[in-house]
Amino acid sequence: MKNQPLLFLSPNPVPANACITVQFPGHPNSTDNYRIINEEGQLIRKGKITDTSRDLLLSVGGMPDGTYWLELGELRERFSIV
Repeated sequence: MKNQPLLFLSPNPVPANACITVQFPGHPNSTDNYRIINEEGQLIRKGKITDTSRDLLLSVGGMPDGTYWLELGELRERFSIV
């Protein structure tokens, strides 16, 4: 049986000019930084997380269509913008 993901992103894929919601099931790790990386490994956006007890809303407006990685410390989750 597969382990439950540590992060849940919705919607996925993401409509252009929208936001993604990041849910932290269980106990999130203690990181307070996030990074959005494109498939070429380039840093697109970064920021701080102020409260991991609530869902995190991240704007992806202005980002081109493609596949990206959201990194929170050791956690990574892939999402697409269409």
